Order: sequence, then structure tokens, then C-alpha cells
Amino acid sequence: MFTVVERRPISEELAQAAERWITQHGLAEEVDEGWLELVCEDGEVFTADKLLLHLAVPPCEVSPGDSVDVGRTRAVAELWPDADAPPDAVPRQLALACAFEHHDDQWVGTCELPKPIRDLFTVERPDAVLAVMNATRRTLGRGAMSISGDPDGRLSFSVAMGPITAWGSTEAQVAEAFTYWLDAGPATELAAPLKGATRVVGSLGGRPDLIVANEEGVEARCVLDQEDRPAPVQLPRDYFENQAQGPVEGLRVDRQGGLGRDALVAIANLRPGDVTFAVADDASLVISGGSDDAATFTLAGPGFATLGERPNAPIVVPYEVALAVYDGAAGGTVELTVDAQWGRLHRADHRITVQWVR
Repeated sequence: MFTVVERRPISEELAQAAERWITQHGLAEEVDEGWLELVCEDGEVFTADKLLLHLAVPPCEVSPGDSVDVGRTRAVAELWPDADAPPDAVPRQLALACAFEHHDDQWVGTCELPKPIRDLFTVERPDAVLAVMNATRRTLGRGAMSISGDPDGRLSFSVAMGPITAWGSTEAQVAEAFTYWLDAGPATELAAPLKGATRVVGSLGGRPDLIVANEEGVEARCVLDQEDRPAPVQLPRDYFENQAQGPVEGLRVDRQGGLGRDALVAIANLRPGDVTFAVADDASLVISGGSDDAATFTLAGPGFATLGERPNAPIVVPYEVALAVYDGAAGGTVELTVDAQWGRLHRADHRITVQWVR
């Protein structure tokens, strides 16, 4: 329970922080000059010499000394003292209460988000969903991410960045088919309710947004992208066997412990250019930039094998695909196949497929 120590007109910095939060979460409230800023403390952490809570509330008759329940308010920012601030200045946590009412000798601040309008999926193994989502997103690192549900029992993620697309999927209970797009960066927020949970429900919000909540009430929301995007189409499973354009080259990496940090450094040094993989006659893996005068890195075998029609043929892939080879090899087998038009990578650990146009 907090105590109001000061009532003042709302400051510009608190008003702006509250407005940003309201806009981000699609609420209709508007913070104007009639709102109040309550400076509050709790007698423990939030004290005048440690940290103070600055709460934005609508106009009301609250007074210094009143008790305030802030359990359902929302933190909107934290401000630290400037370098030239007085020695006794303390950090300030800024919070928002869109509703502020008096009940049973105390004030209760709340900031409720809209309820979900439709359940999309339920998962009983949130750890598997988190692993697949993170691995799929990390494969390309940025771009647009889709989440889709198949009533046959699959929850799938895809990330598209230019000519490269990555897919991953896991088991889930899905009532009806759906596909929604969101930015792969903000999608990292969805990880919080998946960590350590035993059951998670994904729902559609009215903003529209994707709402993910676990059995403990931990919730994350991510605004959906309203751009009309065509769903990326995966190559047929037998494409390279029956429909390939020109010679087919392939590489399998199956090495205990993966490629190692030195290989990652070698790949990173080639950014943003293409990366060439080749299996040498002694079964070692050679990583290079492709040109005759480019630096090369050699990783001793075993664990590397040629799959294509020409033994030891070099395979040139985009930098992002080379990172996916490294990332996937740390957890299991990685297979890389290309022809003149297409490339495809499959990593066994999370059943992730990466496809690109050459």
C-alpha cells in the first residue's frame, strides 16, 4: 500500500510517457492538463531517499496522506537523476492509472487493457513454442514474422526478409486456421509468458493484437501488422529430386558441439557478403568469401559430407543463411541444398526450414 506525499499538476514528462503508453496499447484515454501527478511512497523501497513513484491519475479529490492501491496501475517509464542534479535526487518511476476511484478508505488505481475477443491456440508445452519461435526469429534476426495455426495441431512461425524465409512449427491445440503478421523485433515481448509456464493461451485482441497469457496471469501483447502480405510458399519436399533447375549441390553438417566460436567469427567477418562452404578432400569444412584472395577458415572433420552431384563442390549462400547453418549445427544435423534457382536449409533440432531465391 502506498501513501500520497504530494499532489501536483501533471508534469510534461509524465504526461508524455503516459500518452506514449496509451497509444502503444490502443486505449482511448487522453491525458490533458486536468490530470494530476501523485508523488507516492510505500515506506520500504519507494521512499524519499531511494525511489519515488509518480502516478498519473484523472482529476479527483485525492489528498496528501491518502492511501493508494497501485497494484493494477501500469509502469510507463523510469527516470534517473541528471548528472547535474542535487545530491539528494532519487530515481523516479512513472506510472499510469486510467481509472482512479475511492473504495473503503483508500484510492484504487487501475489501468485495464481490453479483453481478448477470440482464443486462437493453446499449448501445453510452452518451452517448445519458445524454442521454435526464438530459433525461427533468430535465423534472420529481423523482418516480418507470421504466426499461424493449423487445426490439425500445429502452431507455425515464419520470418521473411527479402528473398529469404524461415519456417518452424510445434504442436498446439488450434480451433480454426489463422495467420497473422507482426514485426520480428517486438515479437520478442511474447517470450515472457512462455518462460517457465505449463500452459499458455494465445488470443486475438481488438486493436488488433496478439495476446499470449500463461496460467499465472503473465501476459504479453504485440500489435498485428495490418499490411496485406501473401503467405510465403515452401518448395515441395521433393523439389530438388524431381524439379531442380540445373545441378544440385548439397552439404550435411553433423558435428558434436556444432561449428564452434572460431567458425562464427569467420562467418561474421564476411558480413554482409555471401559465404562459401566447401568440404575438402580430407573431410574438413572450408569457410570463405569465395574469391581467390579471400581469407579462409578450415574446420577439421569429421562431421561434414557432400550431398550433391559433384563431390566437394563449393556452395555459396547469403550471410544470414550461413548464420543459420552455425546456429542449427549447435543443436543437431543441418542439411543445405541448392540448385541454380533455389536454396533450402533444414535444421533438425527445431525442424526449421530456411528457403531463399538464388
